[in-house]
This record gives sequence, C-alpha cells and structure tokens, in this order.
Amino acid sequence: MNYFQSSGGMLNLAPVPTLQAAPSLNDSLRFINDGLVGPIVEGLRQAATNFVDSMGLNSHALRTSGVLRAPQRKSSRLQDCCDDTPDPCHCNCCIVDADLVINARVGERRVVPITIENHWRRERPITLDLSAFSSRGGTPSQVTGQLGEPAPAFTLPPCGQQTILLTVDATGDANQRLPVDVDNCVVSYADLRVEGCEIRPIRIAVALLPRDCGDYRITCSCQCC
Repeated sequence: MNYFQSSGGMLNLAPVPTLQAAPSLNDSLRFINDGLVGPIVEGLRQAATNFVDSMGLNSHALRTSGVLRAPQRKSSRLQDCCDDTPDPCHCNCCIVDADLVINARVGERRVVPITIENHWRRERPITLDLSAFSSRGGTPSQVTGQLGEPAPAFTLPPCGQQTILLTVDATGDANQRLPVDVDNCVVSYADLRVEGCEIRPIRIAVALLPRDCGDYRITCSCQCC
C-alpha cells in the first residue's frame, strides 16, 4: 500500500498497477506467421495444386521448388493407355508470296468469289487470264481452276464492280473412285492476270492438306482414354 504524508495526516493512495513486459520480436513474428500468414500460404498452395491438376499442366518444376505437393502415382492401368495425339508437322504449309490462299483436300471442289472494283468515273474493259496451276518450281499440278461468267472479257461500269467465281478442283485422277491423298501439305500456284487494271498479276496458292489435318474427332468414353 502506498501512502503520502501531508500536514493533515497520512493519505491512502490507490495501488499502482504492475506493467507487463512487452512481447519479444520473435514472439510477434511467430504470432503473425502462425495466425495470419500460415493459413493464407496453405490456401494458395492448395488452390495452385487444384488448378494444375484440373488443367493437366506439367507441375514437375513447381513440385521441385516446393510450391506444390507431388501427386499420387497413377495406376499401371492408366499408364498403359494409348496416346494417339497426331503429329501436326505434316500439316504445316510453306506458302511463298501469295495474294490469295485457298485451303483444300484432294477430292474437293472449292468456289471462291473474286470481286473487281472500278474506282474511276469511266467504264473499263477487262480481260481475265488464269494460268495453269503448278508447283513453285513449275511441275504440273493435279489442281485445276476455271473462271465463271462473265469472264474472260467484260466491261466494268463507272464506279462499279463485278464478281467472278473461281472454281478450283483437286480431284486427281478421274478414273479412281477415291483420289489418292497427299502425305504432306502440297502447294500449287497460278497467276490471274487482269488486263485493263493497272495492277500486277494476282498470285493464287492452293494448299492441299492431308485428310487427317484438322479432321473432326469423336472419342469413345472409357476409363483410360
């Protein structure tokens, strides 16, 4: 009990509370890590694991860095499943300096509209000339092309336009029931000359793709596919 002496006697004062020692820096850091940071880090680790597993991503680098837990090994039955993912290398086409590119397959007929515009206020006589298709080196191609009416010659009205249909056939040998498919992408070229317009010849490229390039696939459901 604390007392204070004055001229009138002794005064009884309230007890003075004892101050507690402040927590150390290590205790504060341990409280922040266990109470706040720990649950957040664990939640982010679990969310990253679920995302990688659902997207089918390669998490080897993440696992080695300690961010993700290593997943359980798959059963031998799943490891025996076939992987029929096609190799797209044979579907790549090397097309050189073409103005118009037409993708097709052997046995197809493609119809391509071509519109010629006249931006002058006087009429223009036009004559179209389509060369034969060949490889870039000049080898004859199984692709053929034909221009529809009113080609090859017509007149463009002042400030008018005219649409011509270009028909491209890749039928191959007419005596075969099913044309022989190509092993890799084969590109054929032809030039369309437009006499009456001050333009250079239009370079047309037809890329013949193998039938398994961009095909529609149906997968039968099973436990290992």
